[in-house]
Amino acid sequence: MKTPVLLILFTWISQSLSAQIIAEGVVKEAGSGNPISYVNIGVVGKNIGTVSNNAGRFKLTIPKANAGDTVRVSMLGYVPQLFTVSDFVRQLADGEIIMQTSSFILPDVIVSGKELKEKVLGNPTESQSTTTGFTSNKLGNEVGIVIKIKKGPTFIKSFTASVVSKDNKPVKLRLNFYSLKNGLPDKLIQDKNIIVSAPVQGGKLVVDLSDYNIVAEDDFFVSLEWIESASGTIMFSGSLFKGALIARETSQADWQKVGIFGIGFTVKVAY
Repeated sequence: MKTPVLLILFTWISQSLSAQIIAEGVVKEAGSGNPISYVNIGVVGKNIGTVSNNAGRFKLTIPKANAGDTVRVSMLGYVPQLFTVSDFVRQLADGEIIMQTSSFILPDVIVSGKELKEKVLGNPTESQSTTTGFTSNKLGNEVGIVIKIKKGPTFIKSFTASVVSKDNKPVKLRLNFYSLKNGLPDKLIQDKNIIVSAPVQGGKLVVDLSDYNIVAEDDFFVSLEWIESASGTIMFSGSLFKGALIARETSQADWQKVGIFGIGFTVKVAY
């Protein structure tokens, strides 16, 4: 007797689901109990991650093959947490991850009395035909470029992205600035989250950073991170041979250099 196709399909689906670990809950601040929005949660070094929503809630699906790996929970202004996958699941027995606040100490900067020079750095392309952008709309997907400076300290005054795509969803993005290690993003050099939204009909995304006091002592990396669930994606102007696009698929994944297209990101700096 032949096994019915529907039975085979049901068995395959059941086996697939049993080979996954579903972890979901809410991230809260210790003491206040307030939910924390846009926390990065993921398996370190793997393309398995997510971002908590504006109410602090998240859902992460982890293949059982990764049960021996490490989950990292991180957010600017809070002490990052590391768990084995099994400990992470046990921690969520009450449905909560509690994060302790931390202090972020900006380096001391000595400014001379002479007038600072302003310059626009990065990739100024506004091409409408050559485009690049987010590799997906997975939460935590992040793309950016390395910015090379003349000398430190360099004050970052504004950020501009040339947006090509039209009819974009009004999705929230996070603007991040990192130091570099071996040519790839390392540690954040800002002390506050910078949440922005791309233009719905394309054009320029301009962010005034004068109130954030972001200072680079050396070359740095600037990126936009997808932090809110939405369909579609957002595309930016691109150009050949103008610095490699560097991206990571989702929260806590490894960074990768993607192709030979530079993305249309610039920063105005003073030094």
